[in-house]
Amino acid sequence: MVEWCSEWWFRKNPNWCLGMALFTSNSGSSLFRRILSNTLDRTVRFRYEHNINDYSSEPPSEATVQAWTNAANCAASWLSLGGEDSPDCATTLPERAPLCRALHTAVHVLCTWNEAVSDSALEACEACLAAVRAAGTSGGAARHEGAARALLADLAALAAPLFAAHDAPNSLNEELLAAVITCCVSVSEGHARALVAAAEDAAPGARALLQLLLAAQAAPGHYPLHETRSNLVFGLWYTLQDEILHKVDGTGKINPLWREVFTQLLMTLIKKSEMPPESALSRDDQELLRRYRQDIADIVMYCYSVLGEASWSLAERAHSAAASAAQREAALHVFLALADAAPYERAPAPLVAQLQHALRVAAQPDAPDLALLHTALDCLGAYATWLSTLEGAEGAALSRECMRAAGAALPRCPAPAALALRKLCLDCSAPAAALVADIVHVAQSAGGSADAWTRRQLLSAAGAALAASDPADAAPLLRGLARRLAHDLTAQARAGGKCGAAECVSLMSALSPQPALALQLFRDLRPALALLPAAPDLTQPMFQILKQTVGAVVPDIEPIVEDVAQLIIAGFETQPCPVGMDVVKHFIVLVGAEWSGAPDLLRGAVLASARAVAPGPAPGSAPGTASRPDLAEALFSALAALIKKQPHVVDWIDDLLPDLVDLACGTVRAWEARAAAAACYWLAALAPRRAAALLPLAPRLAHAALACIGGVTPRNQMEPLAELLLALNRVQWPAVGAVGVAQGGAASGALGAWLRAALAPAGFPSAHATDAHKQKFIQAVLREKNNKRRLLESVQEFSLACRGLIGTEYARQSLASKQMVA
Repeated sequence: MVEWCSEWWFRKNPNWCLGMALFTSNSGSSLFRRILSNTLDRTVRFRYEHNINDYSSEPPSEATVQAWTNAANCAASWLSLGGEDSPDCATTLPERAPLCRALHTAVHVLCTWNEAVSDSALEACEACLAAVRAAGTSGGAARHEGAARALLADLAALAAPLFAAHDAPNSLNEELLAAVITCCVSVSEGHARALVAAAEDAAPGARALLQLLLAAQAAPGHYPLHETRSNLVFGLWYTLQDEILHKVDGTGKINPLWREVFTQLLMTLIKKSEMPPESALSRDDQELLRRYRQDIADIVMYCYSVLGEASWSLAERAHSAAASAAQREAALHVFLALADAAPYERAPAPLVAQLQHALRVAAQPDAPDLALLHTALDCLGAYATWLSTLEGAEGAALSRECMRAAGAALPRCPAPAALALRKLCLDCSAPAAALVADIVHVAQSAGGSADAWTRRQLLSAAGAALAASDPADAAPLLRGLARRLAHDLTAQARAGGKCGAAECVSLMSALSPQPALALQLFRDLRPALALLPAAPDLTQPMFQILKQTVGAVVPDIEPIVEDVAQLIIAGFETQPCPVGMDVVKHFIVLVGAEWSGAPDLLRGAVLASARAVAPGPAPGSAPGTASRPDLAEALFSALAALIKKQPHVVDWIDDLLPDLVDLACGTVRAWEARAAAAACYWLAALAPRRAAALLPLAPRLAHAALACIGGVTPRNQMEPLAELLLALNRVQWPAVGAVGVAQGGAASGALGAWLRAALAPAGFPSAHATDAHKQKFIQAVLREKNNKRRLLESVQEFSLACRGLIGTEYARQSLASKQMVA
């Protein structure tokens, strides 16, 4: 009776099924699910069998179309929202087959009577196809291979006439085709195993569906100007090749069918890579096309998984048969996508031939098509690593030709040519050394005309070539580059000229394999570098050069220690900055044990940075709060690293520790996560080594940590706070007489006393934290002295309690995820 009443009510109120689907998805009632499942079967059959009669003489009425739409939405809603997506759903794919056939019929009727499917007809088709997707993929549908094969064949039969009738650029039915393709792709992905098996068995419809999907991928016209449907098929090819490769595991034999399919796909991708004239594309269209071609590049690698080295043969064949620059560029784009798969130490003939095509395009002095030239240069750079693995004269000669071609293309296509030259010089050292004079000349010649990014690439290429050369040959060439860079730095310091610091960094980085050359460059730049600290804005560029210098001359830093130290001190006197603290850290690690001036340099840098971070309390600010969080982070990160690597450095800044600890206590409460974390880690590293210095402020630090856990800082700060509490709990705190007793500073329970005193006031750290929460947290902290993971779980749980989140789904998932990761 209930089922009969529900069916009657649905016929009167077609949206009732959607509401019941939502109700049953939340209630989980098996009775309602069974009733609604049976009702769905009868009511949808009623809608379609009652209304889909014979439409050979007249189209369905608007009311009928709306009824079909309601029924399809009802079915899709139930299947998607009503629990049918669970493996133990009430219906199986074979039982849903009549529904799918009825939905197919509705789409067929609407497409037959509407040349341009739009408005209510399009809405009905989209609803029906969405219901097919839901019916064909939900509820353990993949377990029923026979029904899946039948569904795939039905989809092929539905799509074939639509594709044949509307397969043209700027189709009137682009939205309809998109809906059909989306349905085919979704069902094919859900039944990839059945599709692969059916295609190999030559089952009816499976191979036809594959050809239809290939046709959809090859939609005529340029994306996104003339069609917007070919991108909908992209996701399927990964699933398909993954299933194919999974099936051949252990045998290594791929069915010839798949080589044919993926050969078609690769040739299609080459065709679809063709770019329309750039003038025809808006800015948005250009971005869509860029992403589209990146997706094509990804799918090319799926083709390689099936086709292997035949991929290069196909790309080379397409390039040889190309009749236009756009077609040649498309073939090179696919060739570029295959670069990561190039076989090391081997040179397949098609690969070499295609690289020669790219080389000739790059070397051609009057290449009219910039897109073709750009892609050709990208190919030269992308295959640099492969070129470096080729042994013998042939590989070296090919590398030199590529370098010459990239250099020749600089006037016409500066940025791509410079990038290709840099990659080639970095990877192919011997050919770069043979051409070092030419490469250095190119880098010097482009100084005034090229943009900053291009100049950096060229100087990096020159540095790599110099580093690969004999030092006696490289030294005079480097001197010329150094003179130009010193001139740029001087101009920048005196008159605000163009910046040369980034170029110096690029060159110094490339010279790192040859410390002697890096040392020579620094000495040549030294007079110009001395001018930079005079301007606050130029201290950071100077420190960037010093950072790269220190890294490049590690074995031979002794001759320039005093010079580097003078520049560091001058820079911190003018403008402390994060990169400067990074330089100090590396410099002290390298020379701190041998150089007598290291303590004074560290004290000066730390003192200047601390003053810059906390120049004085601003009105309304918390005491000790960092005014420059980036510098605070660099300061405390450097101190923490130095304490761990060279613990004796604490003695050098012993008189600064009270102020530094005070500053760190304030920074712990900072909202900037990285600065607060760095302060926590430094205090945690300091505690076991200088407990006496930390003791006077330890109660305040414990209070600050509890406030942060309670909500003053974001929840992503819990790990450094747990690290800090663990370090405080491990320390054997010294007894300091009355002060220590007053502060709870007895060695047996200092941290416990501080935590209890801080948590004693009601409402701290939040009104949500009860006394039970507080006592449980204190016991968990004091109990754990070794396992940071367990302490972190306790900190996170207390943080959730303070924020009123205990008992929520968010809290359950948060704690469960942390436990799973641990």
